[in-house]
Amino acid sequence: MSVLTACQQAAVKLNQTQPSSVFSTTDPFAVQLALAANEAAEAILSGYDWQKLKTLATFTGDGATEAFDMPADYARMPKKAKVHSTTWQNALFVQATDEDDWLYTKDIGITGTPGKWIILGGQFQVFPAMPVGETARFYYISNKIIGASATALTKTSFTDDTDVLFLNEKLLRLGIIWRWRADRRMEYAEDLTNFEIAMAEEYGGDKGSRNLTVGRVRVPGSVDTAYPGTITP
Repeated sequence: MSVLTACQQAAVKLNQTQPSSVFSTTDPFAVQLALAANEAAEAILSGYDWQKLKTLATFTGDGATEAFDMPADYARMPKKAKVHSTTWQNALFVQATDEDDWLYTKDIGITGTPGKWIILGGQFQVFPAMPVGETARFYYISNKIIGASATALTKTSFTDDTDVLFLNEKLLRLGIIWRWRADRRMEYAEDLTNFEIAMAEEYGGDKGSRNLTVGRVRVPGSVDTAYPGTITP
Protein backbone atom coordinates (compact mmCIF):
# COMPACT_ATOMS: atom_id res chain seq x y z
CA MET A 1 0.00 0.00 0.00
CA SER A 2 1.39 3.41 -0.97
CA VAL A 3 1.39 6.52 1.20
CA LEU A 4 -1.30 7.95 -1.09
CA THR A 5 -3.57 4.97 -0.42
CA ALA A 6 -2.98 5.30 3.33
CA CYS A 7 -3.86 8.99 3.16
CA GLN A 8 -7.00 8.27 1.11
CA GLN A 9 -8.15 5.67 3.64
CA ALA A 10 -7.44 8.12 6.45
CA ALA A 11 -9.50 10.74 4.63
CA VAL A 12 -12.50 8.39 4.65
CA LYS A 13 -12.16 7.91 8.42
CA LEU A 14 -11.87 11.66 8.84
CA ASN A 15 -15.04 12.28 6.77
CA GLN A 16 -13.05 14.25 4.20
CA THR A 17 -12.78 14.05 0.42
CA GLN A 18 -10.14 11.61 -0.74
CA PRO A 19 -7.21 13.44 -2.38
CA SER A 20 -5.96 12.28 -5.76
CA SER A 21 -2.42 13.24 -4.70
CA VAL A 22 -0.68 14.44 -1.54
CA PHE A 23 2.79 15.35 -2.86
CA SER A 24 1.99 17.04 -6.17
CA THR A 25 -0.76 19.39 -5.05
CA THR A 26 -1.22 22.55 -3.01
CA ASP A 27 -4.60 21.49 -1.65
CA PRO A 28 -4.48 22.33 2.09
CA PHE A 29 -6.02 19.03 3.25
CA ALA A 30 -3.64 16.98 1.09
CA VAL A 31 -0.66 18.97 2.39
CA GLN A 32 -1.83 18.32 5.96
CA LEU A 33 -2.07 14.59 5.28
CA ALA A 34 1.43 14.53 3.77
CA LEU A 35 2.85 16.23 6.85
CA ALA A 36 0.97 13.87 9.18
CA ALA A 37 2.25 10.88 7.20
CA ASN A 38 5.89 11.89 7.64
CA GLU A 39 5.37 12.64 11.32
CA ALA A 40 3.75 9.23 11.76
CA ALA A 41 6.67 7.54 10.00
CA GLU A 42 9.12 9.27 12.34
CA ALA A 43 7.15 8.10 15.37
CA ILE A 44 7.04 4.53 14.06
CA LEU A 45 10.81 4.59 13.51
CA SER A 46 11.59 5.80 17.02
CA GLY A 47 8.91 3.69 18.72
CA TYR A 48 10.76 0.34 18.71
CA ASP A 49 14.00 -1.36 17.75
CA TRP A 50 12.59 -2.90 14.56
CA GLN A 51 14.47 -5.98 13.37
CA LYS A 52 14.06 -5.03 9.72
CA LEU A 53 15.97 -1.79 10.31
CA LYS A 54 18.91 -3.27 12.24
CA THR A 55 22.17 -3.00 10.32
CA LEU A 56 25.67 -4.10 11.31
CA ALA A 57 28.33 -1.39 11.57
CA THR A 58 31.99 -2.44 11.44
CA PHE A 59 34.95 -0.18 12.15
CA THR A 60 38.45 -1.50 11.48
CA GLY A 61 41.47 -0.31 13.41
CA ASP A 62 44.69 0.97 11.87
CA GLY A 63 46.65 1.46 15.06
CA ALA A 64 46.06 5.23 15.16
CA THR A 65 42.44 6.21 14.40
CA GLU A 66 40.23 6.79 17.45
CA ALA A 67 37.19 8.46 15.80
CA PHE A 68 35.09 6.96 12.99
CA ASP A 69 32.22 8.60 11.09
CA MET A 70 28.89 6.91 11.69
CA PRO A 71 27.14 5.23 8.71
CA ALA A 72 25.22 7.66 6.51
CA ASP A 73 21.89 6.02 7.39
CA TYR A 74 22.56 5.87 11.15
CA ALA A 75 19.55 6.81 13.26
CA ARG A 76 20.43 5.39 16.67
CA MET A 77 21.68 2.30 18.46
CA PRO A 78 19.22 -0.28 19.83
CA LYS A 79 18.49 0.16 23.51
CA LYS A 80 20.68 -2.80 24.53
CA ALA A 81 23.37 -2.55 21.89
CA LYS A 82 26.89 -3.71 22.73
CA VAL A 83 30.15 -3.18 20.86
CA HIS A 84 32.02 -6.40 20.10
CA SER A 85 35.69 -6.99 19.44
CA THR A 86 36.79 -9.55 16.86
CA THR A 87 40.28 -9.89 18.33
CA TRP A 88 39.32 -10.65 21.92
CA GLN A 89 36.97 -13.63 21.95
CA ASN A 90 33.68 -12.86 23.72
CA ALA A 91 35.09 -9.52 24.91
CA LEU A 92 33.15 -6.27 24.68
CA PHE A 93 34.24 -2.67 24.49
CA VAL A 94 33.09 -0.83 27.62
CA GLN A 95 30.80 2.13 27.10
CA ALA A 96 31.85 5.37 28.78
CA THR A 97 29.18 6.41 31.26
CA ASP A 98 29.29 10.05 30.09
CA GLU A 99 31.58 12.70 28.62
CA ASP A 100 33.36 13.26 31.95
CA ASP A 101 34.13 9.55 32.26
CA TRP A 102 35.44 9.62 28.70
CA LEU A 103 37.75 12.58 29.38
CA TYR A 104 38.98 11.01 32.60
CA THR A 105 39.81 7.76 30.79
CA LYS A 106 41.77 9.60 28.10
CA ASP A 107 43.55 11.79 30.63
CA ILE A 108 44.85 8.89 32.70
CA GLY A 109 45.46 6.77 29.60
CA ILE A 110 44.36 3.56 31.29
CA THR A 111 41.45 1.31 30.33
CA GLY A 112 40.61 -2.35 30.13
CA THR A 113 40.84 -4.62 27.11
CA PRO A 114 39.78 -4.10 24.37
CA GLY A 115 38.95 -0.50 25.33
CA LYS A 116 36.18 2.06 25.87
CA TRP A 117 33.79 3.67 23.43
CA ILE A 118 31.43 6.62 23.18
CA ILE A 119 29.47 8.46 20.47
CA LEU A 120 30.45 12.13 20.28
CA GLY A 121 30.03 14.69 17.51
CA GLY A 122 28.32 12.17 15.27
CA GLN A 123 31.33 9.84 15.47
CA PHE A 124 32.02 6.48 17.05
CA GLN A 125 35.06 7.01 19.24
CA VAL A 126 37.20 4.33 20.86
CA PHE A 127 40.16 4.43 23.23
CA PRO A 128 42.79 3.28 22.88
CA ALA A 129 43.05 3.17 19.10
CA MET A 130 42.36 -0.32 17.82
CA PRO A 131 45.38 -2.25 16.53
CA VAL A 132 45.67 -2.96 12.82
CA GLY A 133 43.08 -5.55 11.83
CA GLU A 134 40.94 -5.38 14.97
CA THR A 135 37.32 -4.41 14.44
CA ALA A 136 34.54 -2.99 16.57
CA ARG A 137 31.07 -4.18 15.55
CA PHE A 138 27.58 -3.24 16.67
CA TYR A 139 24.04 -3.09 15.31
CA TYR A 140 22.29 0.21 14.71
CA ILE A 141 18.85 1.31 13.55
CA SER A 142 18.80 2.65 9.99
CA ASN A 143 16.87 5.84 9.28
CA LYS A 144 15.82 4.58 5.84
CA ILE A 145 12.25 3.51 6.52
CA ILE A 146 10.65 4.35 3.17
CA GLY A 147 11.17 3.24 -0.40
CA ALA A 148 9.67 2.05 -3.65
CA SER A 149 8.76 -1.19 -1.83
CA ALA A 150 8.88 -2.49 1.73
CA THR A 151 12.08 -4.40 0.91
CA ALA A 152 13.89 -1.63 -0.98
CA LEU A 153 14.33 1.07 1.62
CA THR A 154 16.07 4.14 0.24
CA LYS A 155 14.43 7.18 1.86
CA THR A 156 14.06 8.78 5.26
CA SER A 157 10.74 10.48 4.47
CA PHE A 158 7.83 10.34 2.02
CA THR A 159 8.31 12.48 -1.07
CA ASP A 160 6.17 10.71 -3.70
CA ASP A 161 2.63 9.38 -3.74
CA THR A 162 3.91 5.90 -4.62
CA ASP A 163 6.32 5.62 -1.65
CA VAL A 164 5.66 2.82 0.85
CA LEU A 165 6.47 2.31 4.53
CA PHE A 166 8.72 -0.52 5.70
CA LEU A 167 5.99 -1.92 8.00
CA ASN A 168 2.29 -2.66 7.94
CA GLU A 169 0.64 0.38 6.37
CA LYS A 170 -2.13 0.10 8.96
CA LEU A 171 0.27 1.83 11.35
CA LEU A 172 0.67 4.69 8.89
CA ARG A 173 -3.07 5.12 8.40
CA LEU A 174 -3.76 5.14 12.15
CA GLY A 175 -0.85 7.50 12.76
CA ILE A 176 -2.14 9.94 10.15
CA ILE A 177 -5.64 9.93 11.64
CA TRP A 178 -4.72 10.75 15.23
CA ARG A 179 -2.11 13.33 14.28
CA TRP A 180 -4.46 15.16 11.89
CA ARG A 181 -7.15 15.35 14.56
CA ALA A 182 -4.63 16.43 17.23
CA ASP A 183 -3.38 19.24 14.95
CA ARG A 184 -6.95 20.46 14.53
CA ARG A 185 -7.47 20.47 18.33
CA MET A 186 -10.07 17.71 17.94
CA GLU A 187 -10.62 14.70 20.21
CA TYR A 188 -8.01 12.08 19.32
CA ALA A 189 -7.51 9.95 22.45
CA GLU A 190 -9.24 6.86 21.00
CA ASP A 191 -7.34 7.21 17.71
CA LEU A 192 -4.03 7.44 19.57
CA THR A 193 -4.91 4.33 21.58
CA ASN A 194 -5.69 2.44 18.38
CA PHE A 195 -2.31 3.47 16.96
CA GLU A 196 -0.44 2.38 20.11
CA ILE A 197 -2.21 -1.00 20.17
CA ALA A 198 -1.33 -1.59 16.51
CA MET A 199 2.29 -0.64 17.22
CA ALA A 200 2.50 -3.14 20.09
CA GLU A 201 0.99 -5.91 17.96
CA GLU A 202 3.39 -5.23 15.09
CA TYR A 203 6.39 -5.20 17.38
CA GLY A 204 5.31 -8.44 19.03
CA GLY A 205 5.55 -10.19 15.66
CA ASP A 206 8.71 -8.36 14.62
CA LYS A 207 10.79 -9.76 17.51
CA GLY A 208 10.37 -13.39 16.51
CA SER A 209 10.23 -16.33 18.91
CA ARG A 210 11.81 -16.30 22.35
CA ASN A 211 13.29 -19.18 24.32
CA LEU A 212 11.26 -20.29 27.31
CA THR A 213 13.38 -21.25 30.32
CA VAL A 214 11.80 -23.55 32.90
CA GLY A 215 13.20 -23.35 36.41
CA ARG A 216 15.88 -21.09 37.83
CA VAL A 217 18.33 -19.37 35.50
CA ARG A 218 21.92 -20.02 36.62
CA VAL A 219 23.47 -17.22 34.54
CA PRO A 220 21.39 -14.15 33.62
CA GLY A 221 21.41 -13.25 29.93
CA SER A 222 22.86 -9.78 30.62
CA VAL A 223 26.02 -11.12 32.30
CA ASP A 224 29.28 -10.88 30.36
CA THR A 225 32.28 -13.19 30.67
CA ALA A 226 34.72 -11.74 33.23
CA TYR A 227 37.76 -12.85 31.24
CA PRO A 228 37.36 -14.26 27.71
CA GLY A 229 40.70 -16.05 27.55
CA THR A 230 42.11 -19.20 29.14
CA ILE A 231 44.18 -18.96 32.31
CA THR A 232 47.01 -21.49 32.63
CA PRO A 233 49.39 -21.96 35.58
